[in-house]
Amino acid sequence: MCEWISVENFLKIRDHEQVIINLARERIDEAHKSADRCPPPINRRAAIAKDIVEDAVIWHERESSIWEGKEMGGDFWTIVGTPDHYGDPFKAYTADDGCRYGLDGAYIALPEPPKEATDA
Repeated sequence: MCEWISVENFLKIRDHEQVIINLARERIDEAHKSADRCPPPINRRAAIAKDIVEDAVIWHERESSIWEGKEMGGDFWTIVGTPDHYGDPFKAYTADDGCRYGLDGAYIALPEPPKEATDA
């Protein structure tokens, strides 16, 4: 008798779990599309080398343009996947989309000031 599960049972488990994974990917994709419509932050500062850490959200300036027949409008955000060359203006990190980005035109959102400070 085998101490491990059979190949057939493995396939059943894999197929069941793959359905869950596919649903999660769909939800993540929908959330990402929704977040892409988020306007750029008003309260911001230029990104610097120490901002390039895994999972940091980095915004990049971009003028509206047409790319592959679609209008690509304005600034966009990325999530740092792997820091590469921290202070480099062109290849500071690899983002979760697999592309490399630099600090040239990059910025981060600053926390909004507390309501009490703006109600003066």
